[in-house]
Amino acid sequence: MSESFNQRLSRLRREKELSAAEMARLIDVAPTTYREWEYGRKTKLPPFLKISQVFAISVTELVIGQKSTPAPELEELRQIEEKLREIRLTLQAMK
Repeated sequence: MSESFNQRLSRLRREKELSAAEMARLIDVAPTTYREWEYGRKTKLPPFLKISQVFAISVTELVIGQKSTPAPELEELRQIEEKLREIRLTLQAMK
């Protein structure tokens, strides 16, 4: 049986060793709203992007449980963004 979104959300949070309240704070929602998502009660659409960023996974992996294979252009863009981030950190350290 495949893992549902609410089961995946709960598992990923526990793997990061976060409480439901901590996770809610990280994605800027009420703790009760976050718990509703983990219980499988959809009160409103979750902020998929914020949640995926906390877990450092793609939105696709968060929602359907499968890693997506990025297009070569997207992977190149990700590498460029990472290099720019490193350059910014270096420049900030020089100040």
